[in-house]
Amino acid sequence: MLEPATISDFDFSVVCHAEVDLPAWLKQLTGKSGWKLCREEEAEMCDAYSFRLGSEEAQVVLFHTGYATVEVGDSTLYDGSLLTFPGCTQLHYYNAESGEPILVN
Repeated sequence: MLEPATISDFDFSVVCHAEVDLPAWLKQLTGKSGWKLCREEEAEMCDAYSFRLGSEEAQVVLFHTGYATVEVGDSTLYDGSLLTFPGCTQLHYYNAESGEPILVN
């Protein structure tokens, strides 16, 4: 039986792709559901998403380094790594050269 590899087992570059369920994350952070995406901006260092729920506005910024900030109104609800926030982020790993998926333990 093959065992899943760890990143240090590879002799090639590995790309990590993070998928984040932003409305679910906002629900976890605020306790409120129904957030609707109203604007999305891409920049060289990050992607920014604006959400609205009634009269409330939220701003989620995902930096390409894996860092994130979430602000609702004038309050910062999250400022840290996406990798340490459980439940809303799925990580997928790929061989940087071939694009083939990699199973990482």
